Amino acid sequence: MMEYADLARNRFPWLAETLWLDRPGAEAAWRLLADAVNEFEDDTDLGRGASYRRAQRNAMVRARGIRSLFTLAAGVATPARIPRDWRLLDVLGGDGLLARVLRTVAPQVVSPAVTSDMAGHMVLEALRGGLPAIRQLAQFLFVRDETMDAVIIAYGTHHIGPEERAAACREAARVLRPGGRLVLHDFEEGAPVARWFTEVVHRHSRSGHPYKHFSAAEMERLIAAADLRPVGVRPVYDPLVVEGDDPREVRAALADYLLDMYGLVGLNGRARAETRDAVWALARRYFTYPDGAGPDRPVVYRRRSTWLAEVPRVALVAVGEK
Repeated sequence: MMEYADLARNRFPWLAETLWLDRPGAEAAWRLLADAVNEFEDDTDLGRGASYRRAQRNAMVRARGIRSLFTLAAGVATPARIPRDWRLLDVLGGDGLLARVLRTVAPQVVSPAVTSDMAGHMVLEALRGGLPAIRQLAQFLFVRDETMDAVIIAYGTHHIGPEERAAACREAARVLRPGGRLVLHDFEEGAPVARWFTEVVHRHSRSGHPYKHFSAAEMERLIAAADLRPVGVRPVYDPLVVEGDDPREVRAALADYLLDMYGLVGLNGRARAETRDAVWALARRYFTYPDGAGPDRPVVYRRRSTWLAEVPRVALVAVGEK
């Protein structure tokens, strides 16, 4: 802990001022972090952190949905309108994907998003990439009261146990400044992405996927329990998109992305082309939205001089304001 505090002071002075590493209960939280079995660590039998980080090398695959989360979190129409001194805490930040996207879509923001995660390997990768990051639990943040303009809990929110979700939202509300916003993102229980997790990821990944997703009613209850003003719960189009010069290449790249991001090792053991065909067929079967904001199922198409492969996804997003 002391080594980390020294690192933060030397590399991220403004972050060091917001840290509360010795808050009451900190020792118990550190023990929980040390003892937790996490599938995103690389040195466990369940580890898929390396493949997940490999998928995220192309930070823009999920950029469209992430842009929407930024605008909701800042209460603005476009990322270009986010204030330059805006401070964001990304609670389930992995190796810093949202921070890297923020640099691209809102370069006027001076301070990178603070990447937070319970997986040590993920936090180390974010730090190696020059990003401010801290290892902590969603339900116990080592961050001082009222120091953040926004908190996003996204892309893995279902990994927070149902009994811990209210505590995570209360912690997010605690660190928000007055007028700050919490954005809570997940994929609705019973919807296409949740079914993909339950029927594909659970079957073909090393770690399985025994997690309960969210409903709109649960999100509303969590925002209320955190004593935040409800701004609303809404669907957000959150596709996976790969761009390139060749239709076969973008389709192959997006298939590889799905394999790596979801750790679908059970689909390996055949020729690479056959594996890609298998995952693309599964994606075409599960990611179906007849009345959605994008294509009704995964497609490859041309836009002007560029080829795109797109997997449609619709997320459920709740916003609460302090």
